[in-house]
Amino acid sequence: MKRTARNLWTDIGMFILLMAVISTGIILREFPDGAAGYTILGEPRKEWADLHWVLSLALMALVLVHLVCHWNWTRMSFRRQLGVGPRALAVAVLALSIIFLIVAPVYLTKDLPDRDAVHGAYAEVDPSP
Repeated sequence: MKRTARNLWTDIGMFILLMAVISTGIILREFPDGAAGYTILGEPRKEWADLHWVLSLALMALVLVHLVCHWNWTRMSFRRQLGVGPRALAVAVLALSIIFLIVAPVYLTKDLPDRDAVHGAYAEVDPSP
């Protein structure tokens, strides 16, 4: 695949994933936690949250692909604008990726109940009034 076509499809994929992440985020915001047993488009809140998580991970992966595709431009821009060399830029990108992909989700979700307890709570609620 030519470089231009790869960049185009990467950018289109990022746009589609961004819109999907925003849409599922709005659904999750408007779908209260206490509405267990109710569905939107036939799916419970837990499934929407799982979809939001997977879409977010896919978007982050495509952003990294985008950065790699434009690495020369990124490297030169950082060097001209910030005086940062390519090694420092690579270390910064790697460190931020580790923080955002591994450390932050683990740290931010440490106080949440385990998935089995949450899934059991959704299964026990009867949506009929």
